[in-house]
Amino acid sequence: MNSVIKNSKIWDGILKAVLVLLIVAVIATPVAGTMFTFLSEDDFSYESGGLEGSVLYQSSIVGSFMKTANIYKSQQGCYTPMFLDHLFRPYSRFGMPGFHFAMFSYVAIFLASVFAVSFVLIKNKTVSLAVILALVLSVFTMSYTRLDTEIMYWHTETLGYTLMLGFMLYALTFSVLSVRNNGYKTVIYIILSSVFAFLASGASLTLVAVNCAVMGAVLIIDYKELIERKFLVIPFVAGFIGALINAVAPGNFVRADDSAVPGHETLLDGIRDTFTCAFGSFFKAVDIIFILTAIILIALCILYKVEVIKGGLSGIRMLIILGGVLVIHVIEAFPAAYGGKVGQLEGHLLIEHIIAVRFTMIFVVVCFAQWLREHFAAIEKQQNALKIACAVVALLILVLPVTRGIMHDSFTARTYRDLRSGAAVRSYRVREYVLSTFQMAEDGTDCIIYVPWDTSTESFPGMGIGADSEWFENRSAANLFGLHTTTILTP
Repeated sequence: MNSVIKNSKIWDGILKAVLVLLIVAVIATPVAGTMFTFLSEDDFSYESGGLEGSVLYQSSIVGSFMKTANIYKSQQGCYTPMFLDHLFRPYSRFGMPGFHFAMFSYVAIFLASVFAVSFVLIKNKTVSLAVILALVLSVFTMSYTRLDTEIMYWHTETLGYTLMLGFMLYALTFSVLSVRNNGYKTVIYIILSSVFAFLASGASLTLVAVNCAVMGAVLIIDYKELIERKFLVIPFVAGFIGALINAVAPGNFVRADDSAVPGHETLLDGIRDTFTCAFGSFFKAVDIIFILTAIILIALCILYKVEVIKGGLSGIRMLIILGGVLVIHVIEAFPAAYGGKVGQLEGHLLIEHIIAVRFTMIFVVVCFAQWLREHFAAIEKQQNALKIACAVVALLILVLPVTRGIMHDSFTARTYRDLRSGAAVRSYRVREYVLSTFQMAEDGTDCIIYVPWDTSTESFPGMGIGADSEWFENRSAANLFGLHTTTILTP
């Protein structure tokens, strides 16, 4: 028995198994939920626009490019998701099975990028799994993750943010690999990183800001390699060029002018709002579960002697990393605050910012653990005390009412309840009935549907189509299905 207790390999294997089970538990229901999604809000507009473009230009690619160019001029500069949204058209091409496959793929690609970047940045597999768990907890199980509805189950936003976030993480992963390798491998990684960096820079400007920042951070942290191999800057240049193309889009300024709110119009107003948003959102992001997760992560990084920054971390370098991350938070908030003319982030803007804050702060936590181990040798020797601390913190996560309350309100928990109660199935059937009715209705007619059933869920969105046939969503749905008007009446 004593030999089992002292066998670190056995305990390491047990810890890995526990981490894998926890990761699966966190992501299982959100991934399963992609099988019960449906078109909503702008989805109708992009599907019909892409279909119209393919017919008009006799090519889906050319039609999607032209439609994207029009949006670029008149609405916003998000060229990558706009083009892909018009090009893919999963519902009009393959029906609901195709739509579900697309939604599943976006989320799966994003989750795969989380795994990839964690395993590349941290060589120790056990700590990598712990970091992956921390990242997925940040997205699905902490405070405000109930807002994931829009970025996980709404096609337009899932493609426009979640998939693009995955592209950003792939750009970062391949950029790091290009630095760590030589020869033809470096060339391949530079090409891959450049492609993903350019595509990620075609997303919303809030994500573009983070994309350029992290690509630049790789060069700053590995500046010695950059001096010797200047071509390593290519992925950053690709991302920066994409960002410029995005930022100067005429549609950005048109949209900003259209959404102007008294007291939030000028650049100075935007700068003030940016700091207000960044400061307020930081304390929303760093909740008790994040803090407890960070403590466990620090302990594990010290125990496993993790080195995420080669060459050691001085106090000055640690402060630069922390300061750089805080600057990223401010830069990320600026497009939302100034472009959207808002003094407080809400909805998908809030959850997108919170995810960016949590992801970057987890990197800071791992670096801080390395700094502690390098500068306080006594910490590393207190392995038993650290193990006890980990056990105590884990127990606190289970017993503290506040953490249980947060987790009960999380996106993972909400989706689980929808799936377990059958609410997800009932809601999906009603939406499928609506879409099928529109599909079978005679062209050019006024299609009115009365839905007498309860279709409420905790985690899935609504279609956006309502009683007024002149609403944007109603007109978009009518265009998609070739109808004169569409109307949905509910009790």
